[in-house]
Formats: sequence, C-alpha cells, structure tokens
Amino acid sequence: MGSAMQTIPIHSAEPAAGCGGCLSGAGNGPVCRSMLGEACAAPELTGPADALARLLQALTPLLGAPETSGLVRALHVQDGEVELRLAVRADCGGAALADSAFQALRGLLPDTDIYVLPAR
Repeated sequence: MGSAMQTIPIHSAEPAAGCGGCLSGAGNGPVCRSMLGEACAAPELTGPADALARLLQALTPLLGAPETSGLVRALHVQDGEVELRLAVRADCGGAALADSAFQALRGLLPDTDIYVLPAR
C-alpha cells in the first residue's frame, strides 16, 4: 500500500485583482510591467523638492528606484505630514513592505504624521 501524498492546491473562489502595478501573466501569478518591457507609471510627487529627494533616496533600498520599480504610486510631503501610496496590496506582501517603508520614514521624520497606504 503506497503512502504517497498528493498535493491539492486550494484556490480562492474569487480571483485576485492583482496589485495594480502588475499585469496578468500567462502563468499562475502577476507579471510586473517592467519585466515585459513596459514603463511603470511615474509616481505622483508633491512637496518640497529637497524633502522628496531625501525621502525617495531613503526608500530606494526598500522599494527600488521610484521611476523604474513601479512600487511607489505617490509621495506627498507637507508640513508635519507625509503620505506614501504603494502599488501593492496588503495581501500581496504589501503589508510587510508598507511597514518597512513606514519604519524608514519614521526614522527620518520622528515628529511627523506618516501614512503608508497599500493599493486597494
């Protein structure tokens, strides 16, 4: 009598919508636009240029270059508040990425309200 176990994949009844920064691939998962040679959408940046440059430089090791990675949808900097919008959903690994980005921003801006929002 054989004891080989068969793996049965469990799929959600509702298909995933993707993170917004990716396209549907021919395989099982999403495919990043940059892997297909398509340009990622440029992030929306508002605020003082020097502050934006400093924050984007600090986020690059975590998120890649915002012009090419496609992970940053928007970065808004104003007095006492920073909002970072990511192109990944929280259930797509985005929660850990958002937390890492939050910690990096908090280290640079300890007295600032910081909001890091994954895609919906």
